[in-house]
Amino acid sequence: MAHAGSGNDGRGSGAIPPVAVATTAPVVYTRRMPLRIGQIPYLNSVLFYHGLEDDAGVVLEPLVPRALSGAAVEHGIDAGPVPLVTCWDIEAAYEPLNDFCISTKDKARSIFLFSKRPFEELADASIGVTSETSTSVRLMRVLLSHVYRVDPPVFKHLDWPSNDAFLLIGDEALIHRRGVRGYPHVADLGEVWNDWTGLPFVFARWVVRSDIDPDTREMLAGKISGSLEAGWRHFDAAVADKVKELSMNIAEIREYMDGFRFQTTPAEIESIDRFRQLDAAIREEDSTPAS
Repeated sequence: MAHAGSGNDGRGSGAIPPVAVATTAPVVYTRRMPLRIGQIPYLNSVLFYHGLEDDAGVVLEPLVPRALSGAAVEHGIDAGPVPLVTCWDIEAAYEPLNDFCISTKDKARSIFLFSKRPFEELADASIGVTSETSTSVRLMRVLLSHVYRVDPPVFKHLDWPSNDAFLLIGDEALIHRRGVRGYPHVADLGEVWNDWTGLPFVFARWVVRSDIDPDTREMLAGKISGSLEAGWRHFDAAVADKVKELSMNIAEIREYMDGFRFQTTPAEIESIDRFRQLDAAIREEDSTPAS
């Protein structure tokens, strides 16, 4: 299956393109306005929104992770499960919403790097990257450097089979969970991270605009908590639309969802700190001109 694309997504070999900085002023919030909530349309996020679709106090904005990153940077949402690496860029305008997150305990099962050759042999390879990712591509960069000792590859638009390797995330990764012809080497990046560090991996954290009053933040946190509880309680109904879409039965979906934590523990906080340090070092290295 081929995906058209051309050109290099990186600023030079191995560089990861940043999300654009904000160019518009934030919307002034009033309590009369419904809250604009970023909605990741992946299976791993559906429980957050179970019941919110009919809530007059919120407006759901379906956005894949990279688009959600852009919306947060441009102040286009009031809250949502923002990709972890973007959370660091918007700390002046947003703050964590309680302890809600999207974390994989060990395997991610939907963050896959497919490769034609062993990962240790990907130096100077052409690696296709889905346009939907913000955090996973930077996790891949860290793991290629520290686990596989490959530094640095060239990231390009997703265009297999021309790519030497390629990264898929979310529902598209689930669709290809049984493998891709011509790419015999498959790495689950959540599993690679867990094997290396012994830690879970946090792909996104719920954040809310800092200028929203505490009562409204508490109200929203209550809605999210209620949605999670209702989603688990009415699991079959909550995930029903994904059964046909992903060719997964309810048992497979439950096994997949049981691999996530949606609220941080001390292990998630440790993982976030560890990854932030590693990511910062890689980005500094990528921005340093070769001598």
